Amino acid sequence: MSLGDFTKEIAGHTLEYFDDEHLYLVDGLEVPSVTQILKIKFGNKYAGVSSAVLKKAAEAGTAVHDAIYNLCTTGEYADLPEVRNFIFLRKQYKFEVIDNETPVILFFNDEPIAAGRLDMVLMNEDGELGGADIKRTSVLDKNYLAYQLNIYRIAYRQCYGLEWEFLKALHLREDVRKYVDIPIDENLAWQLIHEWRQSNESD
Repeated sequence: MSLGDFTKEIAGHTLEYFDDEHLYLVDGLEVPSVTQILKIKFGNKYAGVSSAVLKKAAEAGTAVHDAIYNLCTTGEYADLPEVRNFIFLRKQYKFEVIDNETPVILFFNDEPIAAGRLDMVLMNEDGELGGADIKRTSVLDKNYLAYQLNIYRIAYRQCYGLEWEFLKALHLREDVRKYVDIPIDENLAWQLIHEWRQSNESD
């Protein structure tokens, strides 16, 4: 399974994650998730959707993430349309999955301010590294993904010292299989991080 509690040493810090509470600790202190930073701009994207629909969508999304994680890490195949679509895209666009569910810490002035776990690190056929996020939503929100993936790009570089040359969304649904470019824009990410810090300071 891709989800679950973990502890990992990253960039000289100890990152802990507790799945039941969706809680991140860095060196024993709670930090928000990257998703919480994104809420400064996007709020609760699904506020008008019923809890039953959200629950069903979340369960389906988790099943797809887990199935693709298992495929990439152990070769275990789950007969889901999204898995078949993922295999098609991987062959069509000739990318290799380097890492899955990669934990990261986001730093500001060398202080940990947030943490998260990115879906995939990819290598394209030119040997370039990039970050990718799997989305099963009916409509792909490229604006949200631009902020999300650019923040992860910064955090990944801070933690692992490696640069991403591209950002991608894998839009996978029953009848959808798209490999979508997301623009690199570090200023976009830092602007939102600053807005989030200012909102916390004013609370």
